[in-house]
Amino acid sequence: MNDAIKLAKLQNEMKNPTTSLVLGFLIPGAGQMYAGSVVFGIINFILILVLAITIVASPIAFILYALSMYWGYKGTIVFNNEVIRKAESQGS
Repeated sequence: MNDAIKLAKLQNEMKNPTTSLVLGFLIPGAGQMYAGSVVFGIINFILILVLAITIVASPIAFILYALSMYWGYKGTIVFNNEVIRKAESQGS
């Protein structure tokens, strides 16, 4: 029973990488904010917004937008790995 409680707590702390992708698709930088990189997500949001407004830099904004979704996804995986590492170190 104790292991089931620990597993439930661990799963509750972890974040869903798919949610990060969806958030990043809807709002640039939101996936990174969800993964825990709030400042980096806000910077990406502002940068993508400014670049998208300028017609010349629009392709750069699209590339940064795609990278932002990827970084949010990978950041969520790194966050989950860190949660697992902490749980394993506390259990030992």
